[in-house]
Amino acid sequence: MDPEAFLDLANQVIKLKMYPFFDIAHSLLCALAVREDLGVGAQAFSRKHPLSCWLSTMLVIFSGGMVANGLLGEPILAPLKNTPQLVIGTITWYVVFYMPFDIGYKVAKFLPVKVVAATMKEIYRAKKVFDGVSHAAKLYPNAYIIMIIIGKFQWTSLLIL
Repeated sequence: MDPEAFLDLANQVIKLKMYPFFDIAHSLLCALAVREDLGVGAQAFSRKHPLSCWLSTMLVIFSGGMVANGLLGEPILAPLKNTPQLVIGTITWYVVFYMPFDIGYKVAKFLPVKVVAATMKEIYRAKKVFDGVSHAAKLYPNAYIIMIIIGKFQWTSLLIL
């Protein structure tokens, strides 16, 4: 691929409006991961311990920001102050765990839906890595190792599928 075309494509991805569709895809895949991690008794657990289920889902959704903030010396819970993203995460958690007849979970597990969501999440991941490295560069302009570490944590925290 031509380097200039690749750079042009990267600049277009950076300028994409991520809200709300890419956030929904990320939150949906994270809620699916939590539900699958709970195993066969996921519905029973979510009914018996709804706050615990919601909190674990929010921790998975916002894990990258929390880890990066901890490493940069900022408030760890700062990603949770983004109310619209918190609402999106809560709605997707509700859809995956509490929709009648488990329709939300079945639709989210449907392969074409999951593939589209995973593709959108990969684009979201590129944006988050860029944002994390840019933020680290503003705080520590000459510390390239810190920028790499923050980019790495932004990348690995979004690996959940």
